[in-house]
Amino acid sequence: MTIYADTSFLVSYLYPGDHHHQASRQFFRQQASADWITSSWSQFETINTLRQLCLQKPGPDRTVIEALRLLFKHWHRKGPFLLERLSADEALIECAAISAGHGATMKMRGADTLHVALLEQFSPDLFVTRDRDQFHLAQARGFSCRLLP
Repeated sequence: MTIYADTSFLVSYLYPGDHHHQASRQFFRQQASADWITSSWSQFETINTLRQLCLQKPGPDRTVIEALRLLFKHWHRKGPFLLERLSADEALIECAAISAGHGATMKMRGADTLHVALLEQFSPDLFVTRDRDQFHLAQARGFSCRLLP
């Protein structure tokens, strides 16, 4: 089984201060034998989102986030995450098609639309997210999805 997780899941999985950290860790353990794929987009957005947490009061120290970045990078070298290569041009073409088909009837941020466009390239068995709007968009596109609390 291949699973593509969006940023909302990855941040909660990586950051112990996230309210959904334990639930994300538990779900990951339940799916430990799956191939967990990421994209360069999900890697960037995850690390950037973690860094943005430092701006919160109280927020984590930058050294904590850097340690999480290094851990995430290590997990891509030694498992459990696999980086899938993407075609940015294909993804943007797909984003335009998704927007044409759903943009006037569903809430869809650009970043969410890009994640769903990448599903078209990767064809995972399951898409995991904590973002309700993204979940509904992926479902509308016919993907098997799981919305985590």
